[in-house]
Amino acid sequence: MTGHTATDPTRQQQRRILITVVALIGIVLALFVGVMIRTLLATPDLKAELETRSALYFDPPRSVPAVDLVNHHGEAFNTANFDGRWQLINFGYTHCPDICPTNMMDMAKANEFLAAEGLADQTQMWMITVDPARDTPEKLADYVPFFDDSFIGLTGDIDELQPLAQQLNTVFYSEGSGDVNEAYTVAHSDNMAILNPDGEYVALLRPPHRPKQIAEVLSLLIQYAD
Repeated sequence: MTGHTATDPTRQQQRRILITVVALIGIVLALFVGVMIRTLLATPDLKAELETRSALYFDPPRSVPAVDLVNHHGEAFNTANFDGRWQLINFGYTHCPDICPTNMMDMAKANEFLAAEGLADQTQMWMITVDPARDTPEKLADYVPFFDDSFIGLTGDIDELQPLAQQLNTVFYSEGSGDVNEAYTVAHSDNMAILNPDGEYVALLRPPHRPKQIAEVLSLLIQYAD
């Protein structure tokens, strides 16, 4: 008689099954840990991040028409020169009784937030008039720097301003005759546009605007571009 018993093959099979089960459990655990690590380390989606801050992200970016304008220093400016930094563009006018000055104050506060993060030198903020008949460079020079002396105002011919505003999702309509001596208002959309350093239209900020929201949107765009 040999030293083997009838149960030996069964024990060998049990060991093989146990080894197989342990290996499968190890693979499942490894996959689970991998998924958890990827989830924890994953970069949040930029579009989703911006949407929580009332910003619409354009991917791919949209082009901006090249139009000739004049800044509040009286210098010629072409929108093809919207490059080198992130640009925040607000459309408004100096005779606006409420929304426009509020937006300008919000932009100024947002600029302070960006400065605290060390990001202000990567951004430039603008006010483009929707009332060129009254908003001369001299008028803008008295108005725009009052909120922040780094802000720049732009004016120009109505035929140049209209296509630019429309491309940047702003519509405006003057309720007056254009007579500079007449008191009138200009109805316009309350959107802000953001251009990337290549001068492309990448994001639309929808109202209501808040300083922290403006700063966070610009900060996210800068962060994801790095």
